[in-house]
Formats: sequence, structure tokens, C-alpha cells
Amino acid sequence: MDTKRRNKPATRRPRTERPKRATGATGLTAERIRDEALRLIDQSGLDEFSTRKLGAALGCEAMAIYWYYSSKDALLDAVVESLVSKLDVDHGSSATWIDALRKVAHAYRKLAHDHPRAFPLLASRRFVTTSTPVFLETLFERAANEGVDERTVARLFRTVSAYANGVALDELAGVRERESAEAAEAEAEAEPESDPAPAEIGPSYPRLERITEQLDDEPADRAFEYGLELLLASFDPPRSSVAKTPYVQA
Repeated sequence: MDTKRRNKPATRRPRTERPKRATGATGLTAERIRDEALRLIDQSGLDEFSTRKLGAALGCEAMAIYWYYSSKDALLDAVVESLVSKLDVDHGSSATWIDALRKVAHAYRKLAHDHPRAFPLLASRRFVTTSTPVFLETLFERAANEGVDERTVARLFRTVSAYANGVALDELAGVRERESAEAAEAEAEAEPESDPAPAEIGPSYPRLERITEQLDDEPADRAFEYGLELLLASFDPPRSSVAKTPYVQA
């Protein structure tokens, strides 16, 4: 038996230590990480977002982020939480639940335009956050205090939510289409034209042409307001008159 080998102290592999919580110069906090994540998503989109890029922007290793958020999904949920927090229910004593629902619908659409690249994240994950139930309970409690039955509340909330969400996503799709068209136009100017121009609506479809002009001429804010007030008027005609809405007037 080799006694030299037997008596030789055993060597251990260096232990891989968990990254230390970043402090001091880096100034990491959960809020700073969340806000920077939102900024990066707004800048480049969700598909381009990664914890590696986030760490580089924060001046830390990507693994340091996981001291504050257990996973990337948890971080994205926090981003959604910060967006949902902007949808505050109007607590004014004179405001009805319809007034609050109207305000929420406008605020939701505004979020889409303020954070166009992050909004799809909100649209798909808005019901998984911890603040959403609190927000909805406040809204529904106001309706209950006004004596509105729960079936009516559920139906109108679902209808208005679907409308606001659909309009917001449709408007963002339109923005992306215009950006793509502008990029294609710029590219076409730099290269010889190879494809024929798309067909335009001509005199063969006079009604379609005139209606299309109306759709193109109407401001997006006015169009959204018109549809929203139609929905609210179905429940509360005295308070939600399309004719009284300033955005809807000609």
C-alpha cells in the first residue's frame, strides 16, 4: 500500500459561491431593477430583453438580479405590477362606478401608448399580479354600494375590458404597420422599384372609398371615446350620453 498517497491531504475543488447581494456603489434595489427592466423593454421590446442585458445596464452580473427576483417571470410580473399601479380607481366622493370604469378604460389605453413595447406583457399577464385583485375589488365594491347587481357589473366590466384591450392592441399594430411602411418606403427610395404599387380603392367601390376616408380622418381619441360611451350608455344613459361627450361631437 502506498502510505505516501494515503497520508497526503485530500484536495477539494473550489466551492462555487452564490453571488453576493450587490450593495454600495451599484445601489441595487428591487425597484431599480424593475424600473430598468421596463426601460429596456420599452426601448427594444420583450423579445430582446434578457437578464444579461439588464445586468449590463445596471452594472452588475445577471445572477445578482436573482437575489431580488426568483426568476425572470417574477421580474416580468413586477414590471406588470408597476404598470397596473397606474390604473388607480377614482376615489372621489362624487364619482360613480361608471365614472371610475370610464377613467380606467382611458388610463389603460394611455398605458398602451406610453409603453407600446411593454403593453403586450400587461395585456397577457394583468390578472396574475397581486395588485390587480385589490384594484378590481375596489371598483366592484363601488358598484355594489350603488346597488348594481353582480351580473350587470360582470357583463359591463367584461365588455369594456375587451373593448379597451382590443382597441389598444389594434392601435399599436397600426403604429407598427406605419413604422414598417416608412422603413420600406425609405428602402425603396434607395433601390430601384421592383414590385408594383399596391392597388388603391378606386371608383368601383365609391361607398368603401368614402367610409375609408371617414375612418382615416377621425382622430383615434374621438373614435375610442365614441365606442366607450356607447357601451357605458347601454347601462347608464343619463350619465353616458354620446351626444354630451366632447370628443364625440363633430
